[in-house]
Amino acid sequence: MKNVFKYLVVLLLLWGCEKEKTIVLDLGATKDEIYRIELRADHNTLLSNGIAKMEFYPVVYGKKTVDHYNKNDEEEYIAEKIEVEYLIPNDILPGNYVKIYDSNGHEVDDNIYSAEGDVPGSIIEFYAKAGEIESNRLSVAVRALPDESYEELVIPVIFHFLLPPAITGPTFDVSVEYLENVLQRMNDVFNRRITSDPNGGNAKITFKLALYNEAGIRLQEAGKHIVQLSQSNMSLIGSYADQNSSSLSVAYNKFIIRYRSSFLWDPNKYLNIWVARKSGGGDYYDLAAYQSEYPKVIHSDYALEPIPGLENITVVNSYESSDVSDCLEVGVILNYDSFLSPSTNYSLAKIIGRYCGLFYTDQDNNNKFVDGDNDFCTDTYFYYSGYNTGIFKNNRLYREDEDAAYEWFTSFNVMDNYSRKNSISVDQALRIRHVLKACPSRWAYKSDWAFIGK
Repeated sequence: MKNVFKYLVVLLLLWGCEKEKTIVLDLGATKDEIYRIELRADHNTLLSNGIAKMEFYPVVYGKKTVDHYNKNDEEEYIAEKIEVEYLIPNDILPGNYVKIYDSNGHEVDDNIYSAEGDVPGSIIEFYAKAGEIESNRLSVAVRALPDESYEELVIPVIFHFLLPPAITGPTFDVSVEYLENVLQRMNDVFNRRITSDPNGGNAKITFKLALYNEAGIRLQEAGKHIVQLSQSNMSLIGSYADQNSSSLSVAYNKFIIRYRSSFLWDPNKYLNIWVARKSGGGDYYDLAAYQSEYPKVIHSDYALEPIPGLENITVVNSYESSDVSDCLEVGVILNYDSFLSPSTNYSLAKIIGRYCGLFYTDQDNNNKFVDGDNDFCTDTYFYYSGYNTGIFKNNRLYREDEDAAYEWFTSFNVMDNYSRKNSISVDQALRIRHVLKACPSRWAYKSDWAFIGK
């Protein structure tokens, strides 16, 4: 009996290990299935500098008849045949079957076009074609090259690391190498080094780690100011957060202003960036990923050159450390954890973009529209991220007709949510230059103190 049981067990194991029959399905689409092609592109304007590229994206649809069921007056289901469109993924179409052409019939290699040598102001039409089926026509305007003869500006940066005492939670540190990499990425974005954005701009700004402190003494580590907070410091920050249920970010702001001589370096010599971390306290407040603000003062020499969108801005003749009433007037506050692990919507370039006067493009973040635009830069698209959670977006706004025709575009811009975040536009670069020229709270680039100590 024992041997019979063993025999049965072996049979069961062999049966369980028997290879399953595998059916391989051919999911490829045929040319005959193509019913309609919709052509999309990165943008509707393109710089003719040889750096900017326009990529085209054919969206291919098929059409088929399916059964559709409706209830009649007697609540009975009645079947009828209807035609419906369906999306055909490009990767199951025959290779290189759908091609892009310009209006002269020239094929666009790899679906990417460069306008180098094209006449500024000219309009070029593009279309996709598969067999006898053609897409809609897309018009792309060749854009004149901007005047980028302005001088390069170097902005000294100091990171203030506000370290909590060990008894309240883990401390932290960031290497100089990491800080240099963060600034390098930001420099690449603001100087059009890592993008093929059709409208990519160059602000000619370099952010650089400070080498000397306010007393002219060489820093042990470039760009780093370590502040060891005490238990009483943390209690004070917690009490600020308790007041009127304000956030921890606001509490740190108040704390920095109270001890400005220690934690706020001269804005005429440094761009201040404070890095902090939640430590202790209740769970009803937290330290936001970042905190930043737009410029709040403009120098009297430039008061007749208003910066669109900056409301309630104060005209001043001078601006010193003693004039700072809010640390966000001269810097930004970062959450340490977010700083080390940026999300898809967070980058230091985006935060500093706001510090330099750029507005968000997402309607969910910026719902103030003037003449059909919400960021005062005509070469950027506005959109609603609730409908666009990837880098390919259209300019449909909240609660607009979903069946209307909208422009599609690709998000390269640092001020977009869900974006490649590798570019600013030409108009944004010009806006940044305007802000840095006119707003004295952004004049650290005028001093070499942080680099030579005098």
